[in-house]
Amino acid sequence: MATVKRCGSWMRLEVLDSFSALEQFCTEWSSFAETIEGLTPFQTPEWLLTWWLYFGSGQLHVLTVRSGEAIAAVIPLFRHEWNGRRQLTLIGSGISDYLEPAIAPDYSAAVINLVGEHLYDNSGWDICDWQDLAAGTPLARFGRVTVDTPCSEVKLCGTFDHYWMERSKDLRRNLRRYGDRADAMGPTEFRVSSIADETLLQQLVRLHSDRWGKRNLPGMITANNSGEFLREVTRRFEKLHSLRFFSLRFRDEVAAVSVGFLYRGTLHSYLSAFDPRFEILGFGRKLLHDSLRYGFEQGYRAWNFCRGDEPYKFSFGAEPIPKCRLIVTRGDLGKG
Repeated sequence: MATVKRCGSWMRLEVLDSFSALEQFCTEWSSFAETIEGLTPFQTPEWLLTWWLYFGSGQLHVLTVRSGEAIAAVIPLFRHEWNGRRQLTLIGSGISDYLEPAIAPDYSAAVINLVGEHLYDNSGWDICDWQDLAAGTPLARFGRVTVDTPCSEVKLCGTFDHYWMERSKDLRRNLRRYGDRADAMGPTEFRVSSIADETLLQQLVRLHSDRWGKRNLPGMITANNSGEFLREVTRRFEKLHSLRFFSLRFRDEVAAVSVGFLYRGTLHSYLSAFDPRFEILGFGRKLLHDSLRYGFEQGYRAWNFCRGDEPYKFSFGAEPIPKCRLIVTRGDLGKG
């Protein structure tokens, strides 16, 4: 534990190094997360603790900072061996799209000082590799910052009709042609579900694997062996009333499906897939079109595409959200 005097109140840093301690802390952590502007579902304990259960390795090293009894920051780390070095990594790395730790703005400077002192005094690590951070992260003072894969988002302002008329003529024409072609072959139906539907999850996993298999690539679910994680995390977010499955059925088959998490009025579209047999019918684009219309109708604030800079996202009006990666070695801290 480290302490520092600031503005007449004591601040202290504590390390939580067991899962049982994290579970006991979860309710307080969730309440604190609700107070931090800009957080996403991927930075909540519901997501991060589930990630740890399925992908965690090594030793938990979660930093909590308090001002008096109030939480000022949570920096969820774990220490593990990687490439012959002892690495401190953010919980959630790899399959989470936003990982900027929750730090109360009023205490940011003091938190950074405490964390820096802790890293300097702690000899149990060699390197920190922290990805998916906000472009302006206050953690940048510790080491070397590089550009990371951006995310993107569409603001859902006004009406859907106005939004759609602002899209390019090519996109609107192509969607009409896809629709006419599909209608000539059979009926399509758009559906939304807020329950952890096992059938939809299985279809998502299958279609995602089939789609990437056509390119002789494993795809994210297979590469990360994340099917069981998805099953558990969708159950957890169903209980929070945050889960959304969007699907498009064609001739009574699921032809396209996506899963997202509604958090503070923004739908974070996490994963989508379509049946490669029907690629010529553009069901992936059709599902996105109908899902965005639904978002406007429900009064969502924004549609977040998460990580990736694929061109189709920007054709649908997305604006990029820059992110960065931070590499810190013990030598970096010695320079200060």
